[in-house]
Amino acid sequence: MNIVETLKKDVETHPVLRSQWLLERNVSMSFNDLILWLSQEYFVSIGFVDWFLLVAAKTRDQNAKIVLVENIWGELGEGKIADTHVSILIEFLTKLNFDFANHQLLPETKTYLDKMESIIEKGFFYGLGALGPANEYLLKLEYSQISAAYKKLKTEMTLPEGKFFQVNLDADEGHSQRMFELIEETAKTEESKKQVIEGNLLALVAREDFYTGLSRLDKERLTKV
Repeated sequence: MNIVETLKKDVETHPVLRSQWLLERNVSMSFNDLILWLSQEYFVSIGFVDWFLLVAAKTRDQNAKIVLVENIWGELGEGKIADTHVSILIEFLTKLNFDFANHQLLPETKTYLDKMESIIEKGFFYGLGALGPANEYLLKLEYSQISAAYKKLKTEMTLPEGKFFQVNLDADEGHSQRMFELIEETAKTEESKKQVIEGNLLALVAREDFYTGLSRLDKERLTKV
């Protein structure tokens, strides 16, 4: 099994994709569930660009920098502010009448963001593992679940088109493939491959914190009922 196959398998079989919160929303997702997930993913979208910049700064390999910056450029709408992924999410939340005035970062989401930065800080190859498989590839698998739940919810109530999901799913398909290619091109030694694999696994565990926060709010709501 080559490194890309190993990384993909590690993502596909990781418990984060079978988190209680996700599994329950595959059956039924409420409007409040949707808003909660989007509200926390907003902070991740902001951090995402910063993570790529941090990883790009950790290598002198110009080809690697180009791939990472191209990815960032795509996230930033190729220079069009209305087309940045954050802007598309803000527009989506606005159409859903989201209350930005009381928008709060859950402590578990903050833990996830902090852990991602600490993984990237360990080195360039750790960062590639954390951003390629454990973000670009993972998000494709996560977003497809949330997107399917959204389409189901849309049949039950009037909701805007899910452009946010489609943009991310389309982008992640190409971005994850290019990141895997970059990993194959740069991780040539056993040690560098080991670091990519570890960075991936650490980031997957960190992502579990994100869903721990959502599940905690579920439990708190139930105790109040």
